[in-house]
Amino acid sequence: MPSFKLTYFNGRGRGENARLMFAAAGVPYEDNRIEFKDWPQMKASTPLGSMPILEVDGKQKLVESKAINRYMAREFGFYGKDNMESTKIDVVTEIIDDMWSKLVEANFEKDEAKKEELFTKIFTETAPKKLEFLEQFLGENDGGKSYFVGTSITLADIDFIHVMSYYLHPGKNDNGLDKYPKLKALLERASANEKIAAWIAERPVTPF
Repeated sequence: MPSFKLTYFNGRGRGENARLMFAAAGVPYEDNRIEFKDWPQMKASTPLGSMPILEVDGKQKLVESKAINRYMAREFGFYGKDNMESTKIDVVTEIIDDMWSKLVEANFEKDEAKKEELFTKIFTETAPKKLEFLEQFLGENDGGKSYFVGTSITLADIDFIHVMSYYLHPGKNDNGLDKYPKLKALLERASANEKIAAWIAERPVTPF
């Protein structure tokens, strides 16, 4: 098994899918967290001036979060058993990641009125269309009683866990999955995975 070092900000953000996969796979790694105040001076020394960065065996430096996630999913067995399953996983993650990008935009908006407007649009327009599709998509696999793809956790489910931690916004959208019982049950089922639940309980509490 290779050795791994994940470098990212001290937050969930674009690095949390990788951390969740390390947890689910039971694979040790160095969780190198960078504080915002230290980022400007180290930015120029990174391959693309961005994070996350995944170092493999101290030699390969992988960049771009989606590429890292898919590499890890293949490496740890979270990417389906064949090309069709892998493609279905890609479909789910692209839909979920689109929701996530809009949630991040809203979260970092400094104008409070604009922020409220962005969140309202997500909760009432953007997300419902995508969640309706995902509810139906999930239902096509064992009636929605299993996972998005196949019979075990994949990158699709891990991405869903991650993005729902933003979407189910405390005080704003706590009940955001009530209209989607299959998705709500999946979130509970996947989050109850022993290794994932342990990581969620012990990970640092961060604002994003």
